[in-house]
Amino acid sequence: MVAVRWRLPPLLLSNSVVAASIWNINLPVTPLLDKLVWIHTTDGDLTAKQAFLFLRGTSNMVDWATLIWRPCIPPSHSFIFWRLMHKKLPTDEHLRSRGCTIVSICVLCYRSAETSEHLFFSCDYAVCLWCWLGALLHCSFPLQSPEALLSCVPAVCTSQLRDVYVSAIVHVLHTIWLARNEIRFGSCIIIVRMAQNQIIVVVSMSGSQSTSYCIPTDTSLLENFHVSPSFRRFKEIILVVWKPPTTRWVKANTDGSLMQSSASCGCIFRDHRGTILGCSASNLGTMSIFEAELSSIIFAMEFAARYDWLNLWVESDSSSAVLAFKNSKLIPVRLRNRWHNCFQLGITTICSHIYREGNCCGDKMTSLGHDLSDTIWFDVLPPSLSLDFFRDRNGLPNYRFP
Repeated sequence: MVAVRWRLPPLLLSNSVVAASIWNINLPVTPLLDKLVWIHTTDGDLTAKQAFLFLRGTSNMVDWATLIWRPCIPPSHSFIFWRLMHKKLPTDEHLRSRGCTIVSICVLCYRSAETSEHLFFSCDYAVCLWCWLGALLHCSFPLQSPEALLSCVPAVCTSQLRDVYVSAIVHVLHTIWLARNEIRFGSCIIIVRMAQNQIIVVVSMSGSQSTSYCIPTDTSLLENFHVSPSFRRFKEIILVVWKPPTTRWVKANTDGSLMQSSASCGCIFRDHRGTILGCSASNLGTMSIFEAELSSIIFAMEFAARYDWLNLWVESDSSSAVLAFKNSKLIPVRLRNRWHNCFQLGITTICSHIYREGNCCGDKMTSLGHDLSDTIWFDVLPPSLSLDFFRDRNGLPNYRFP
């Protein structure tokens, strides 16, 4: 290394691929502590969780998992559904498969051997509960599998109504299992009417604890479970206006974008009169959206130092990127050196957040980056920004709807 730049021997220069890879590594202009980096994470830290995920490998995600694990449903009830899906409930059929010699009988109907399919879907006790629940929810449950039950949850409905549907299905399965255990291990028989009352109580509790919202047409169904409807409160429309910087300051509006795993970023520089000083757009290749937002801020500071704009006001619509100014640990490891170098450029930088409705020029510059192959500097305003630039310069508002 010479003057904070790589000086490669002829042997490495002869291999263009290796040389290019080394030159792409940014060196810190002032000393930084060496750090062992785990390349499979953005922050470079290796935790027990990351080690476990790496050793386990990728796994298939199932749709029903995000449905049953909800804050409004007790985890112990969702656990019954999870065990049923994975065939882990200790029904007679599963105990037999593990070597237990037992005489099997369904204690809820005394008509068949106990299997998971019979206990939860074919038993007269279970069928009676599912028919009753279907009448309350105005649907017919396919009594084939737990996953088939979730297919009755409407694809398009309000969030509170979805919580009620899912909680009702989970609570019925839990009630059937509870009734079975009460007979087998206790002395109490939970009759169908008592089970229905218990389901109404727990569904009402789940629906009331839901932080979701509904619409007026949902109230009749929610009343079947004594669930209080929660209507969304209409928030005020927010007026978003771009503000120019003060005298001797330059304002840079930055933005990052991710489209089909390809990232880009852009920034536009304006003075206290709203006059454009220049703008840039970059194609970043494969990168996360957070890294793209940070890269746009890095480019803004580098361009400001190049053109001797010593007082820079960076404005971004990414609250996470703004937080990086307060907590350097948020910076991904591959941007750490470059981010560190930006604060050694001798410029004064402040950063603030703006709603995306007020960052239209930065957003348009980012869109241009997707059509480029590298970083391009514009001395004049691109035509696609004319309308948004005019609105910003004349103080015309944009509106952010709730």
